[in-house]
Amino acid sequence: MTLTYWDRTTYRRNHEADVVQRLHDEFGEFYLLPEGGSNALALRGCAEIPEEITEHFTTICCPVGTGGTLAGIAAGLQVGQEAIGFSALKGGGFLNEEVRELQEQAYGRERGRRRIELDYHFGGYAKQKPELTAFIDDFADKHGLRLDRIYGAKMMYGVFDLVERGRFAKDSVIVAVITGIAGDV
Repeated sequence: MTLTYWDRTTYRRNHEADVVQRLHDEFGEFYLLPEGGSNALALRGCAEIPEEITEHFTTICCPVGTGGTLAGIAAGLQVGQEAIGFSALKGGGFLNEEVRELQEQAYGRERGRRRIELDYHFGGYAKQKPELTAFIDDFADKHGLRLDRIYGAKMMYGVFDLVERGRFAKDSVIVAVITGIAGDV
């Protein structure tokens, strides 16, 4: 494996033909992983997550950065199930279109019932507020698992908040997909 530094401008252009050609010139044949790993192959892998869950559930929740995990999970749902993504990005409304486009690329159409919660970003990507830090600490104390502050903690905070607000039907069975942890408690 070879790691190469890119300035921000080049990184933002990583999908443009001239940047890809420079990579081919320098490295020969390669596989360019998109940001967040979101592509058709990733969606197909994430679509297998719901079928791996052996308990009946009505709702599956996951953090959202680029939308690939949510797009894949939603594609793997059964009738009557819903996927809820929790955006880690401030102003993440554009992610609805990203998820739609990812599913179109992978499956030729949208699949699965899904939505994105936009109010649990705590100021934006990699940002946090004292109430999120307190939630992370409390969750670690109660469950022995320290959630990462960028994705998992924001999602779990959102899930707990929506439950507390009565936003789920009483007979809901909720699964939370934790895509990373912060380490030992």
